Amino acid sequence: MTELLLSIQPRPSTPAERVDGLARQLADDLRTVPGLRIAHAQSAADGHGKSQQAWELGMLAVGGLFSAASLRALAYVAVAYADRVKARSITLRSGDNELVITGSTRVDARLVTELTQLIGGTPAATAKLPAQAGTAELPAQPERRPAAGQHGGGTAGS
Repeated sequence: MTELLLSIQPRPSTPAERVDGLARQLADDLRTVPGLRIAHAQSAADGHGKSQQAWELGMLAVGGLFSAASLRALAYVAVAYADRVKARSITLRSGDNELVITGSTRVDARLVTELTQLIGGTPAATAKLPAQAGTAELPAQPERRPAAGQHGGGTAGS
């Protein structure tokens, strides 16, 4: 099953406790989208603790049913959240590909197509999405870039 990692990029001076709180708030917001499963992303624990896994600070794992409607809802939630908490950005990652959105990212059919490509789906499923009534279009487009540690690697859909 496909999984997206969402990583909150707060201001540099944000303490770890606040970043964890921001991730919990975003998880709560994303849980309103039907069909998605939200959890804190896990990594191997450092040190000699009892647990073999630890939370990745500010990172969520999102899985479940990725339909055009759920991807559009995920995008609206992430953009609204980034704008509301004044996060620098939220990075969505699948494998080696990333999509970076901010509070000024425009949620439109193009963004949903890029999200579909990011999760390895077919963009044709989102090509004819109607605009949602009563939703404002935001001015900027998302930034696409290879995952950290990649040197000009693939972008979403490559």
